[in-house]
Amino acid sequence: MSLKAIAQELGISITTVSRGLNGYSDVAEHTRKLIIAAAEARGYLPNASARRLKTGRTDAVGLVYPMVTTALYDPNLLDIVANITSAFADFNIDIVMVSDQEHHGHSPYVSLIESGRVDALIVMDVLDDDPRINYLQSRGHKFLSFGRSNTTTAPYAWIDFDCESGSRQAVRYLLERGHRKIAFLGGNDERAFVSQRKDGFMKEMSAAGITVPEHYVLQFARNRRSGLAAMRQILTYDDRPTALLVDSSMLADGAIMAAEQVGLIAGEDISFITYDGLPPDTLSDKHMTSVQLSTSEKKSKQIADMTLALIQGEKPENLHVLWEPEIVEGNTVKDLRPAF
Repeated sequence: MSLKAIAQELGISITTVSRGLNGYSDVAEHTRKLIIAAAEARGYLPNASARRLKTGRTDAVGLVYPMVTTALYDPNLLDIVANITSAFADFNIDIVMVSDQEHHGHSPYVSLIESGRVDALIVMDVLDDDPRINYLQSRGHKFLSFGRSNTTTAPYAWIDFDCESGSRQAVRYLLERGHRKIAFLGGNDERAFVSQRKDGFMKEMSAAGITVPEHYVLQFARNRRSGLAAMRQILTYDDRPTALLVDSSMLADGAIMAAEQVGLIAGEDISFITYDGLPPDTLSDKHMTSVQLSTSEKKSKQIADMTLALIQGEKPENLHVLWEPEIVEGNTVKDLRPAF
């Protein structure tokens, strides 16, 4: 059975039939139902497709992420995407990964919404001031934000980690072991968690009555090369810190590499705590003391559950999850307290 035959039977154009079958919103609901009925009666549609058209659902979720080279080489991103895809596969829902970068003046994720190809979006790497959140709210489209933005006061669904608390816990862990000269090495972009991690560090140091020298706060691109460069800079200081809190596994890997190149041993000559440990492909044999947010599997399952709840009609204001990080001990922090 062809599109032409359905069009002739219903007295409409082939284009209208095609757009009706593909869920485009510019086809009237009454016409769409006639198209679906004609297609089903002739076995034109697989049952799954018919069900999707009847329910108005696509059984697809968009994953919005900045498609830049540094992001695509991020092992944490690849791990999360793999686990999110797996989590949604259990519900026969496909993941459509799409960039938020403009191309010829138009954002691919906007096209995804306008064409009605997804039931909801998951917005990754949320910024402090994120125009994507404003846009999605203005369109009334269902979305889950992985992170919290200061962009709007209107309710929206989000999942996040208390990164400020994570940094404060890390600083307390170091202070309890006698460290006072603690530096912070973090990212230099506008993602919300970057500022939260730095703020937590500064607040806890202030609460301990310690003034942090300006050169103790370093912010670089989140990659190994930058970690290497940052550590080399730190090693030139006359007042070299005894410990570093690093907000990125890739930065930490580069920093440890730079320390080892000059014969310093992490956990002996200089101490490290980093978020999420070291990347899977690290060459270091160190077991990093880390601020652990959660396993990728747990994060992905929570994301899938919340997104499904949105699709099924749950109100965004009822979908807020804030996870508390924890310190996982390794062998990269030296105890400076005097032995008695």
